[in-house]
Amino acid sequence: MNTGLKYLISAFVILFFVSCNTKGTKTETNQRAEKHAVTSLSFNETEFDFGTITSGEVLTHRFIFKNTGNAVLYISKVMADCGCTVADYEKAGIEPGKEGYIELVFNSDGFHGLQIKKVNVYANTNPAVHELTIAATVE
Repeated sequence: MNTGLKYLISAFVILFFVSCNTKGTKTETNQRAEKHAVTSLSFNETEFDFGTITSGEVLTHRFIFKNTGNAVLYISKVMADCGCTVADYEKAGIEPGKEGYIELVFNSDGFHGLQIKKVNVYANTNPAVHELTIAATVE
């Protein structure tokens, strides 16, 4: 085998091992970054009382939260414990340090007395579920 061919084969072998090692390093770096990526949220309030209302009123309250983590926050779903409460929320990702909202609409038609409605917010946080509460005394 001639010397030029030996050098060419050696160069390919070295390139192969270097490229394999580089890919592994990038993966390790990404894995370390993902381990340190933390999403968390902080609500201004988690409970709201509408006070005394008249049956049939439709009331809205907006809960404001902030992404207090260092990764993009995603709300995957918001589920109320009653069909009388509907939620609207930020569907796009919330960047770290930015605010978002969850707006709850309560339809009091057919209700009387103290009403307490719970809503679960599911997000890519730890813990993954956050609870919001609205209340009203319906006359």
